[in-house]
Amino acid sequence: MSEDLEELLGVGNVKLKKLEELRKEKSKEELKEVVLSYLKSELRGDFQLEPEKAFEFGRKMRNDYSLSLKEVENLVNYAVFDAFKEVSGEIKTMLCHQFYENYLGYFVSGLYHDVIGKRKLQIEINLPEIIVRSRVGFRWGFGYKHSSGELLIKGYAGGYLGEEMRGGKIVVVGFTGDCVGKNMRGGEIYVKGGAGWRVGEGMRGGKILIVGDVGEFTGINMKAGLIRIKGNVISTGRRDGGKVEVWKDGKWITV
Repeated sequence: MSEDLEELLGVGNVKLKKLEELRKEKSKEELKEVVLSYLKSELRGDFQLEPEKAFEFGRKMRNDYSLSLKEVENLVNYAVFDAFKEVSGEIKTMLCHQFYENYLGYFVSGLYHDVIGKRKLQIEINLPEIIVRSRVGFRWGFGYKHSSGELLIKGYAGGYLGEEMRGGKIVVVGFTGDCVGKNMRGGEIYVKGGAGWRVGEGMRGGKILIVGDVGEFTGINMKAGLIRIKGNVISTGRRDGGKVEVWKDGKWITV
């Protein structure tokens, strides 16, 4: 990217941020209504087995409600809990459906995708205990198609973190579920905690660093990129390219 274009994009981000600061921020109740719209669509089965639709729904909702990046941050940190609590009974009923999965992360990724620029989005996912115990959120998908800026997640980040990531950075101060960096094409993922199975599955570029233990089939079907693990690796999967390295005796060792 040329220096002139970099400068132009930088100026654009500054102007966007100033415009956002002049707007009156949406209330917690207004943001909760956005989350409820997503949950109602999900409970109807609108996104069933098609998380891409949840992502595109998020992009549409951000545009329809003219959400700023700060409002997206407030939505996750302060409105998600109440929205999930309001429909927890319906979610518990859906758990018996064999195809039901929660795509909250894909939806949120759509909300911020077009407005993050080079900025940082800092979130901490908080769900009602009744939802957490029932393991809803197994496939969250935060950082789906992440292309620029930084996504910082504190606590549990769910599964499918950074799926199809293209650029930018994702940092997790906590732990994740399965399939971190699935089909990742670029960018960097740092997890300061453990991860589940199939880290970097189908990875085609980028870098993943996990400071913690990981599960089985790390790097399976990987074609390019770099995975580094500062912890125990249960097993690696067959790959066609790229590198999987572990920290041992003060240096990185290729697995």
